[in-house]
Amino acid sequence: MNILLVDDEVMVVTLLKKHIDWKGLGIDEVFTAYTAMDARAVCTGNKIDIIVCDIEMPQENGLYLLSWVRETFPSVVKIILTSYPDFKYAQDAINIGVVKYLLKPVSFEELSETVRLAADEIIKREKEKLQVSAGQQRPDPKREEKIFYTNLLTGDILPFTEFIDKALKTGGLTREALEPKGLVYIRLAGARVQMKNNSILLFALGNIAEELFSDITEVHLWDNIFWIVKTGHDRASLNEMCELFISSLKGRFPGEIFAYFISAEYSACHLSLETLSERSRDLRHAAMQYRNVGQFIYDVDDLMEKAMETENGEQHPSAWAVAEAVKEYVHAHYMEDISRQDIEACVHLNGDYLNRIFKKATGYSLVQYIQYYRILVSRRLLAERKCTITEVGTKVGFDTPSYFAKVFRKWTNMTPNEYYNSCDSKSGTPPESDNPQA
Repeated sequence: MNILLVDDEVMVVTLLKKHIDWKGLGIDEVFTAYTAMDARAVCTGNKIDIIVCDIEMPQENGLYLLSWVRETFPSVVKIILTSYPDFKYAQDAINIGVVKYLLKPVSFEELSETVRLAADEIIKREKEKLQVSAGQQRPDPKREEKIFYTNLLTGDILPFTEFIDKALKTGGLTREALEPKGLVYIRLAGARVQMKNNSILLFALGNIAEELFSDITEVHLWDNIFWIVKTGHDRASLNEMCELFISSLKGRFPGEIFAYFISAEYSACHLSLETLSERSRDLRHAAMQYRNVGQFIYDVDDLMEKAMETENGEQHPSAWAVAEAVKEYVHAHYMEDISRQDIEACVHLNGDYLNRIFKKATGYSLVQYIQYYRILVSRRLLAERKCTITEVGTKVGFDTPSYFAKVFRKWTNMTPNEYYNSCDSKSGTPPESDNPQA
């Protein structure tokens, strides 16, 4: 295994080469370079497994060099050693696959440990390649869980039982182990950095959360962070989890952290694998509504329980209960011509109040939710490929193909025909979906 040290400071390179026990770390040969151009020549003429590189160098920035390494030699493990604690640099480093961002002056012990971990990762990769070639590779359960939950939250797995069960089977997962018992949304605000799905900060927050709580799987969707809690927690214990996480980051995060959660113990919430995507939208919507000064944790179940008004001396049900009743009605009658009067009669509330309380709980107006659910079912039917596009539109309650196409495009940024053609004809797996545009 070979390593390349790249730094325009000759003394730094000399000290590292001399005072680190490279043989003990499994390194056979240490190559050195003082410019990016020299480093390119070394990489081209020799087998390099690990590269330790400075950022600010004459002629060419180290990040550009590492970008070239990523494209030309993707298996090389990349480590940055720099004097610049610039968060933008750190973000760029993560974007090009850098595994560690070290700041000068670095101790020989810290760099040695970083190289040792990199060497271990390379050995692990080699073993996995051998297992693949021998047909012995075993999937990483934690990685498969993250993939499954991410696809479920984004809608890449449609929220219907047959699609979920198929994805569970493909990933070697079980419903019992992954059925959510709680859902937490972490909102980051006031940070001095631009959040992205692969930023170093999000990875750091994820590591902290999963070290604190072994029974969660954390999913990042751009700057949205979700914890899927997989063991039983009541609302009080979910609140304590959020308090512990936020308190552990005091003084370490360049902004504010807010937490919003719901628990499966609350019967009106109906938290399940089938409803996980919709509940994640409920939490994001709650985060836009509830931002009290000095409050950082929100029990959304409690907020929705209290979201009731008194009209004509009568107290109405909670927002959750109203929303669930409306949804159940829509799910049962989406193929019919649904009027507001039909829904009013179902929940015994007048139209203006009903629309207001439903939007408070879900973020959708009644008309928007009916459209959303009809398009969701139409995606299911198109993915199954058992009906023509015209038949699908009729089955989900649209009078004309043109109106069906117009609404479908509004919610998916695709025409029904484009969606149908992009589905896998053998597996019935839908393509990646865009977020609905309400």
